[in-house]
Amino acid sequence: MPVGDHILVPLITVPGSEVVGLPKGRIEDGEGAAEAAVREMREEAGLTGLVLEPLGTISYRFWARAERSRINKSVDFFLMLYRAGSPARFEQAEVDNVQLVPLSEAESLITHDGEKAIIRAAKRRVRDLSADGFLAVRDPGARDRLIAAVA
Repeated sequence: MPVGDHILVPLITVPGSEVVGLPKGRIEDGEGAAEAAVREMREEAGLTGLVLEPLGTISYRFWARAERSRINKSVDFFLMLYRAGSPARFEQAEVDNVQLVPLSEAESLITHDGEKAIIRAAKRRVRDLSADGFLAVRDPGARDRLIAAVA
């Protein structure tokens, strides 16, 4: 079975747009990038997860209607392990729709090339972590504890 058939990725669409992408957002005061990623995943996709490791950073520019200016943005993405939640519980003010799709299909559904590259990085990392048929990673919150799942 190809890598990713049982690993799901939350994809979102935002109000007033047909763009499909990964959950992301601003880092709030006192937060690090990983903490912001966990919060944004909860707010935008209704899911909570454990950050396992960084996947990469993308940078881009976009037109912000509210500010009437171009915004330069850098976003750090992380590989996460699902802990709890449901995409039915996303914050509707921020997101129009959440869909969980297999990792193997996510790249074809995402709109922007930078986020497609993040999906490719996730596929490579999951493949590396599951070379023997099991996904085994160190729990960053507990010393010497492994998290394992059938890949």
